[in-house]
Amino acid sequence: MIRNIITSIVMLLLAGGLFTSCQEDWTASNLDLDGDTQIKSFVVNGVEGDIDHEETTIKVFLPKDTEVDALSPQVEIPESATITPSAGETIDFSSSDQSPVVYRVVNGNVFSEYEVTIQAINAKITSFKVGERQGVIDHEARTINLTVPFGTDLTQLQPDIEYTDGAVISPAEDETLDFSSTVIYTLTYMDETFEYSVSIEEGEEVVPDMVVYNGEDVVPSWWTVGSAGDISSKFENPQVDGINSTSYCASIWRNPQDDPWTGGGLGGLDIDPSKYVRFKLMVLKEVAGNVQIEIQGEGAGNQYLKANFTAENVGKWQQLEFTLPEGHGLTKITTILVAPHIDDTKNDPDFFGHRMYWDQFIALPASE
Repeated sequence: MIRNIITSIVMLLLAGGLFTSCQEDWTASNLDLDGDTQIKSFVVNGVEGDIDHEETTIKVFLPKDTEVDALSPQVEIPESATITPSAGETIDFSSSDQSPVVYRVVNGNVFSEYEVTIQAINAKITSFKVGERQGVIDHEARTINLTVPFGTDLTQLQPDIEYTDGAVISPAEDETLDFSSTVIYTLTYMDETFEYSVSIEEGEEVVPDMVVYNGEDVVPSWWTVGSAGDISSKFENPQVDGINSTSYCASIWRNPQDDPWTGGGLGGLDIDPSKYVRFKLMVLKEVAGNVQIEIQGEGAGNQYLKANFTAENVGKWQQLEFTLPEGHGLTKITTILVAPHIDDTKNDPDFFGHRMYWDQFIALPASE
């Protein structure tokens, strides 16, 4: 839907209601509401973007491996209109798939805003399993390594594969293959091809790190825990020059009167606590104090794990680690709560509230 906003309506009301004796009588005719605010074309590196005027979105898919952090789109707009950012301006679109770049077209007293996403064409194998064994995927190297129990016949394996929606995979995901040597899987997507080399051998299970949240490509929605306001699952990283250089994180504002356990929660998880008993989390705060994660699930009661955010790291990212105690009794982890500041500051006259950030929530294998 094109969002045309009448920018001068307030001026009209003021002129009519407060300044009726002015020499010039303002009427609706003074407003220019007929300006065309549609983007006519949007071209990047010779590739025409797909413009949806109803939803006011523009999507551009560039050839695979194209760098998208410094692009200069050529934009055609109506002759009497202006656009911000300007046509030809160099923009970083590397995070636009998660946070689109907004272009505003103004013409007279109306404007439209288009959300622009530019991505290099990419297809991934996102999961590769044989039985209960999960493969370790390296998307940079395009390799998958997997160990199966001793005695498994490597010549007759049928893996369970998940991959980019819309892509075509070869060999097919339901095909039984001989994995006694490396097998190459090819994904075809938007006329581009992507190959993964899969190696399977007998051995002890290798459990990969599990990304629960990273603010970039794993961005589940956090829900508010405690009494603070809405939580952001995708907040701009306030300090990218430290140990956490990613663009986005989770954030919430804690007021002085808020409950000590104020933070965020994730539900619907399926984490095996026999494989994952340790967790690491990046935290940035303006006040030192304990950080708590609460682990909920099946088989036992809630587990409360604490780590200290130190005074020397105030205003900076600090990586914290948490470990489930021996004999915790959990058989499945379904929910994790993060409380970045659990020390009770309700009676602290010097505490006026602060914004809290967390990022890079990773479940670690017990064997590491």
